[in-house]
Amino acid sequence: MPYPQTRRAKGSAPHLKIMTSAEKAALRAQAQTLKPAVQVGKEGVTPAVIKEMDTALRRAELVKVRFAEGRAVLRQQCEQLAAATGAECAGGVGRVAAFYRQKID
Repeated sequence: MPYPQTRRAKGSAPHLKIMTSAEKAALRAQAQTLKPAVQVGKEGVTPAVIKEMDTALRRAELVKVRFAEGRAVLRQQCEQLAAATGAECAGGVGRVAAFYRQKID
């Protein structure tokens, strides 16, 4: 199954995409078989983590990330990581989340 084609929000920048809940669900289903490519430690989202995440997103559009912190901080760290890399969080379970960024050829 190919990755979903995201659409642009009206009046937004070309690089900002919006995924529907069905598209996010499809990505979460695909992410179940992936192993976490990036780990966010207790220090949180550091420049090294952002660089590693960007590298992983260049290799594959869909990347799974494991977080050391609990659910209380997870949402904030997901938002930071998504904003820093231009990816979108497709969702997560426990301390693992999947991120998607469409490749630009």
